[in-house]
Amino acid sequence: MPGTIVATKELARTFENEVRVGGVAKRRWACMLSDETLTNGNGPPDITTILNATCGGTWGVAHPIHTALGLRKLAVNERFEDNPYALEVIAEYGLVKVDDVVTPTSRASVWSFESKPGEVPALFYYDGSTQRPLTNSAYDYFPGLTTDESLVQIKVQKNFAAVPSSWLSVQNYVNDATFLGCPQDTVKVAGVDVQYAAEEFNNTLVQFYAATATLAYRQSSHNLLLPDVGFNYIDRVQKRRAMVFDFQNGEWIPSPNPVGLDGSGGQTLGAPAILTRRVNPRADFTATFGAPP
Repeated sequence: MPGTIVATKELARTFENEVRVGGVAKRRWACMLSDETLTNGNGPPDITTILNATCGGTWGVAHPIHTALGLRKLAVNERFEDNPYALEVIAEYGLVKVDDVVTPTSRASVWSFESKPGEVPALFYYDGSTQRPLTNSAYDYFPGLTTDESLVQIKVQKNFAAVPSSWLSVQNYVNDATFLGCPQDTVKVAGVDVQYAAEEFNNTLVQFYAATATLAYRQSSHNLLLPDVGFNYIDRVQKRRAMVFDFQNGEWIPSPNPVGLDGSGGQTLGAPAILTRRVNPRADFTATFGAPP
């Protein structure tokens, strides 16, 4: 078993600070080991024993004077001053975040947001603050007309002890309720990447799954917005062909162009209604991904 520390003496401390970088403080100790460390073939003390004897026993513990700095590094030199029973322990203090001192699977998720260019069909325009159909004077939409609408790419990174099936199962889903202030159906899971990873933490090998979910926020939603147009319409309960009058020949003929419908199959004789069709299933994103810490 590792040797034990029977006495410690703190040596001179050092501290430095740099503008926009922050401070770094160091503390040093001389530690005396018990006799059986060598006579019984025991090795030097483990990290936990050294931490308990010198720095307070915990990673991230505050420096006694420069309390904004936490314990982040420990160095041990054996045979201090050529004494086989002495160790020199050097503790370094600096900026330490909460996630730096917990096991990988206990760390908070990491969020990032980035705007990406995108395009959507141009179906509306604003007349002052009123949204109106973007048609010509005969109430026809302009074929293939698009407009810019940026996407906000949201990335969530988190570590899991097992394969995160709750994340994988919601790929291509949209939010079923307001999420991060975004209305229903405006956020979609664009993809989930999972990698097997390993990390040494506190002298222990920790193996886990590192997952990254990519979400896409679209202001106009991820639903299909379709002008309600067609060559047929519903007259009460019967489907009929849309007709137009041919003044040159004095007769009614089938309309050569789609006519505007009102969302229930009836003709509008003007701008068509816009049909909203959701093609993605919904999921509770707050329960799945949580919120930024």
